[in-house]
Amino acid sequence: PTETTAAATESADPLPQYQPLYKENPELVGWLRIDGTVIDYPVMHTPEDPEKYLHRNFQGEDSYAGTPFIDYRCTEDSDNLVIYGHNMSDGSMFHTLPQYEKKDHWQSHPVIRFDSVYEEREYEVVAAFYDRIYYTHETNFKFYNFIDAADQAEYDNAVEQFKKKSLYDTGVTPEYGQQLITLVTCTYHVDNGRFVVVACEKEQHR
Repeated sequence: PTETTAAATESADPLPQYQPLYKENPELVGWLRIDGTVIDYPVMHTPEDPEKYLHRNFQGEDSYAGTPFIDYRCTEDSDNLVIYGHNMSDGSMFHTLPQYEKKDHWQSHPVIRFDSVYEEREYEVVAAFYDRIYYTHETNFKFYNFIDAADQAEYDNAVEQFKKKSLYDTGVTPEYGQQLITLVTCTYHVDNGRFVVVACEKEQHR
């Protein structure tokens, strides 16, 4: 099924609203939007140059704020799409993401829209938590290393870890086969701190 989906995607035309942008820069893979927040941005993917958009704008010009981008290890059909964005002090990019630490913010913004270039998609928030980047020798569950599950047990374990870390219970539990997205931004509560929001697709698209 994955191969069929990929083949169909390759032969499909981008959605009309993304055709001009995709023509301008084919490294565009989607658009991320959280209604009622400033998060409303293109999302890039450059597996051969993982951090190309860390400090570049959509046009490829130098920009400290960068452009949100997907982890180089991901593919369109990965079980978990990990999306990075800067926590900018001017309020742009993912600066407002840590507002999900508050349950009432989640209740007001339970849905994250992440369209691929070819398909409109909505995701429900599963978990929101503070974490950090771990040292190699540490055996903690590393949220950023969960990309593709070998089987249902690994997927279910990741979901359990996400929900265990969450600052509150959203009541949303993904089932094996539902794609996840994980939004990640820097925080300063500890060295290499991160704030993380995990969401699952509302309807299976595969």
